[in-house]
Formats: sequence, C-alpha cells, structure tokens
Amino acid sequence: MDSRINSLSILILEDHPFQLMVAEQTVSGLNVRKLMTSESSEHALELLKESGAVDIVICDLDMPGMDGIQFIRHLAEQKLAQGVIVLSAMDVALIRTVEDMAMEHGLVVLGHISKPMSRNRLRELLELYFVEQAANTTQPAVPKELLFDEKELEKAIKEDQFVLYYQPKVLLKSGQMVSVEALARWHHPEIGVVEPVHFIPMMESSGLIAPMTMKMIDLALEQARLWRVEGRNLAVGINLSAAILSNTDLPDILIQKTRDLNIPPELFTLEITESSLIQNAALSLETLARLKLHGFSLSIDDFGTGYSSMQQLNRIPFSELKIDRSFVSNACHDKTHKAIVEANINLAHNLNMQTVAEGVETVEDWQLLLELNCDLAQGYFVAKPMPAETLSQWEQEWQKRQPITPPKPNL
Repeated sequence: MDSRINSLSILILEDHPFQLMVAEQTVSGLNVRKLMTSESSEHALELLKESGAVDIVICDLDMPGMDGIQFIRHLAEQKLAQGVIVLSAMDVALIRTVEDMAMEHGLVVLGHISKPMSRNRLRELLELYFVEQAANTTQPAVPKELLFDEKELEKAIKEDQFVLYYQPKVLLKSGQMVSVEALARWHHPEIGVVEPVHFIPMMESSGLIAPMTMKMIDLALEQARLWRVEGRNLAVGINLSAAILSNTDLPDILIQKTRDLNIPPELFTLEITESSLIQNAALSLETLARLKLHGFSLSIDDFGTGYSSMQQLNRIPFSELKIDRSFVSNACHDKTHKAIVEANINLAHNLNMQTVAEGVETVEDWQLLLELNCDLAQGYFVAKPMPAETLSQWEQEWQKRQPITPPKPNL
C-alpha cells in the first residue's frame, strides 16, 4: 500500500447510517491521518469550515435537503477540498455528468465507487490522488522564450519561418496512406521548432492568422504538386480559421492557385472546426458553398465537441467527418465513448461522408475502430507530424509494422 495514504485527510458524506458505517470502517482500515463523517450536506460544509479543508471528500449524491451535486459546487466554490470521490449506486451517465461538473469547478475527480464501498477500489482511487497532484504541480510554466509578441510573429511570416509538417491518415482496412493533414510549425532561428500552441492564439487575436494561413496554403499546394510530379495523388488537408472563412474571395483565390499548379481541387481538403462556423455565419457559408461547388473537399474537425454539430452537418456539404480524440482515446474502456464513436461513424456513412478517427494511440484503438467500420485513422500510433522529406521513410517502416487484422465477424 502507498504509505502516502497515511497523510490524507478525508471527509465522508453519506446519509444512510449503515452505508456510512461501512464507508467509515473501510477508510479507517487504510489508516488515513484524519477522518471525518457527516450525514448531511449542510452539516458537512459547517464541519469543513470549522476544521479546515480536507484532501478528499467522499460523497453520496442522493441526499435529503441539499443533494450531493449542490454540495460539490459549494465544496469547490469555498475551496474546502482538493479531490472528490463519488460514492453512489446511481446511473453511470449521471455520475459522469457530476464528475465533469466537478472538474469544471476545478476539483480533482478521482472516480466513483459503488455501494458498498470496496477497500481495493478505494485504495486505487486514493493512490490516484497523488498521481494527479504530481501532474498538476509539475506542469511546466511556459518559458519566457516561448512568449511571443505580434512584431516577432509578423517578422516570422515575412521571413518564411513557418513550415508545414504532415501527419498521415491511413485506411484502417489496408493501412495504406491516402492523405495527410498539414500542420504549421515555426522554425525559429534561435529556439528551434515551436509548436502551434505557442503562437496560434496570439496570431488569432492579432489578426495575423489570415496571412499566415495563406502562406501555409501555398506550401501545402506546392507539396501536393511535388507529390504529383512523383506520380502520387496524395490528398492534403489544412485547417482554416474563422478569419479565413469570412473572406468570400477565398474560393476564387484557391481556384486560381490549383489551376496554376494543375492540382485537382479534390486533393485539397479544408478542415473546419465547429467554433469557426459560429463567427460570421453568412459569409462562412457562402465561402464553403462555393468551395464545395468548385470541387474542394470539406472536413468537419473535432466533431462532437461543439454545441451545434447536427446543425452544421445539415447546413454544410461536408465530405469528411473527423471524430475527436477525446472520444477515440477512451472508447476501448468506456461504453459511452464507444457508443458515441460508433454513432458518429454510422451517421457519417449514412450521409455519404468518410470518417477519420483522431488520436489513435494504441493497437486496441486501431482494432476497435476497424471493427466499428471507421474509414481512416490518424494519431501517434500511426505517426507523429513530420517534415515532407521524411514521409517516404516512415511509410516504408509503417508497412512493415502495420497491425492489419480482419475485423471480427458479426455472429
């Protein structure tokens, strides 16, 4: 047993006397430093105010008076605990919502325990508390050299310091690479390669995202042209921001660029997040409709993470749906996430759209997506984003190790 558990202070909130006794005995058996109990939310809050905040609160949800859901909100707002464990036999979907709510309030959610409490399960969750604490305290601060201002970014655009890395998208049924996503990287002359998280927010707030994106489009189109010279029609996807979508001249610009380079528009996929579609909807819809009219492929990125997914599918003629990594990465171990992934795949196929699973990180992820009839996989299990010149070598290595196995038959 993790000896650090002996240092914990815990409060148990449970209104049923017998269940409270079982929980108290279970926690006591782990020899925690401090243990308090309460049979009502109101009393528990008063107890914590008097004695001070605890490390972890273990609480039921279905309580008389103030229920456990309200209690968790007060707990967070008054900073009376660091972590929460939900002790409940309620529906798992409800518990998941409560856990998400607690996390949004800033609490460390360790998980839930069914009644009666299991000592082994409790020990696992208490040990997880220290893992979570370590992760939160060791988050590196952003180094000063990665805090850029508008002038630095503007100079970088003018001096062509931004380049594209390419992340493969491969067919799940064969492992064949059929397209790539183009992702911006900053080749800083002093720092080296800088990830987008350190420059995209400033670019969007300063208005520099539009000129930078146009330069990235030029690079992507030129790379597509080079691949065609090599006899390869590899589709290239690039992300478009809201600022670009509101430019109604974009279709004419892209039509001319593809004609000049003799590239079929179908090889150029424009990936749009749901949030981008909320701003300047009228102008964005005009831009997207004209792009589709002239043969460009449209992909809806991070599907399911916004608030109007179905509306966007109804309004815009997408040809590709990208399932967000937050659903894909947990689908093997989470029935709800698996159901969401499967529903998205079926929905897309019914709308004659291709499906791409993002965030594929394990062979288990791959096998599940293959069984669910997903079309394409993208993620670190396949490959990280890389310069164009290293793509051929990666492909040779990938063909040797790809985990292609036939899907399980439907019995």
